[in-house]
Amino acid sequence: MKELSEYFIQSGVSMIILYGFYWLILRKETCFSCNRAFLLFALLFSALIPFTSHLFSNNIISGQYYAMLEPIIIIPDIPAASSTSFGLATVLLWVYISGAIINIVRIMIQVSRILFLAQKSGIHRQGGMNVVYTDKNVANFSFFNIVFLSKTVGSKENAERIITHEKAHIRQKHFIDLIIIELMTTIFWFNPVIWFYRRSLVAVHEYLADEYVLSQGVEKISYQKLLVTQSFGLPVFALANNFNQSLIKRRFIMMSKSKSKFKTLFRLLLVLPVIFIIIFTVSCSDNTETNSTVSSEAPPPPPPPSDNLQKLDTITKDVVFKVVEVMPEFPGGDEARNNYFSKNVKYPEVARKEGISGRVFVTFVVEKDGSIADVKVLRGIGGGCDEEAVRVIENMPKWIPGKQRGKDVRVQFNMPIVFKLNGAYKEIE
Repeated sequence: MKELSEYFIQSGVSMIILYGFYWLILRKETCFSCNRAFLLFALLFSALIPFTSHLFSNNIISGQYYAMLEPIIIIPDIPAASSTSFGLATVLLWVYISGAIINIVRIMIQVSRILFLAQKSGIHRQGGMNVVYTDKNVANFSFFNIVFLSKTVGSKENAERIITHEKAHIRQKHFIDLIIIELMTTIFWFNPVIWFYRRSLVAVHEYLADEYVLSQGVEKISYQKLLVTQSFGLPVFALANNFNQSLIKRRFIMMSKSKSKFKTLFRLLLVLPVIFIIIFTVSCSDNTETNSTVSSEAPPPPPPPSDNLQKLDTITKDVVFKVVEVMPEFPGGDEARNNYFSKNVKYPEVARKEGISGRVFVTFVVEKDGSIADVKVLRGIGGGCDEEAVRVIENMPKWIPGKQRGKDVRVQFNMPIVFKLNGAYKEIE
């Protein structure tokens, strides 16, 4: 649950920052395709940015690089009784799932209503488009490659202009944006900023469609009159591109503004430092936490290396390698190593009762004879997990030693051991 919470916090903060940039810098610009691209990028970037939190930190402990073994995951066989925090976490999780399900049901209902309209009224070809004339008192809209028009649309000229407007939505594939925003709304339904993204993206769609209509030679004043006539008192579908929206005033303003594509592109460059800061902050967050929790027994900074592959051990004056030509191997390989830890690591009772879970980072040296030495905790989580990790690593069978230039050498490793509680407990970090 903690991992999920961190994901939503990181992605939510990124959404807020990038939408704030859009609102302050780009909202009034008339390069509508640039604004559309930025809004979609901001959404997708924010949804994916939390996954970079381990990209630059998994192999870094206290600023030093080590050979990092694949993590060992330890799960207790029988979970202890649930705690109050577990109960709250479970309630929050079910609230989140319920909200997502409600949003999915809402989408399915809207799609069903639209498909029902198409089936009931029939699809006709007009102006090179698939058109459905409906008796329903709804706003005119397009859905994928179908234009839905109310039979009260008025003259043939009005119908053609509306079809031209909806043709812009279809040709520019605005329905793909709507699918993305609906997916993001389902995932982040609890985050208020996602609804601002939706409103802004729909507005940009309308600006683009208006721009296309005017580029086809339609007179601006008559088109604006049509917008006013068609825009009041009609229900709309959120999953469709609607000809009528409540943002008529802003659309009129955008129609009258001079185009500023290069100005908008220049302003877009201003977001690069913002994106860099977000990436740097998120990607380094895990490493910052690691550095702040490094055990006081962590090894001291090494002296200058004699080459790029080795450093001099300050105690024994013997060479300890980080990377060698033939790396040490647990007898039987990684599968045997996993089996060894699964059979020998016991989830500490204190950690189980207190709901403690997370990653314990341990460093150790595989000696020339394959024995294990210098076992130290670099990052612990307490509750007896640190001591258990050290105990099992110290009792590992001898490894097949590493070789450098044909000789057995000492090699240092880092190993993360993941203590993960079952569903009744907190998730791992």
